[in-house]
Amino acid sequence: MIRTVKLICSQCGKPFAADGEVFYKDDYLTNNIQDTKFLCSDCVNQWQKKWQIVSAAFHEVDYVLTVDIELADGTVYRGLDCTPIEASETVVGGVDIPEAAQKQLYAIYHAWDRERKAKMLKDLTFSEGFMRTSFSCETYGGEKYEDVAFRVTVKGKLETERPIPPYIEEQILEAYRLYEAQNSDE
Repeated sequence: MIRTVKLICSQCGKPFAADGEVFYKDDYLTNNIQDTKFLCSDCVNQWQKKWQIVSAAFHEVDYVLTVDIELADGTVYRGLDCTPIEASETVVGGVDIPEAAQKQLYAIYHAWDRERKAKMLKDLTFSEGFMRTSFSCETYGGEKYEDVAFRVTVKGKLETERPIPPYIEEQILEAYRLYEAQNSDE
């Protein structure tokens, strides 16, 4: 039996005709085509125009990535859960976001992630010799320190033979504590 479905926009309520493609909202609870939420091309165009991103700020706490987004029309989304997808260079969020805006968000995310990781250690090795302990390291940002002698004071502070940035000192100290704990069992 052939059936018909009247295309009525679930956003504006106006009937519309399909013009090459039909827009609809994903709803995995829908089992029947009559329950599908169709959208007219005017509402889809308005939605895409609305998503003109003015700014976006990413935050990661306890491995949960969120983003604050401000749109050109003044709409603000705060603490929006999101997931960057490298394969498609998009960021999907807890709300419907047009693909062009997802790609723009990914570009902002990628720059933020590069800056955030720039100060993180990529490689770190410890060397022990007679009366000398040293490290060699490199950050994701490309900073390198080779064969730097160090010691940990009684107060738990790291002293190095030449100055290194505090953000690297903290990571080295934490890694060295783990290194000592591992090697003390041997």
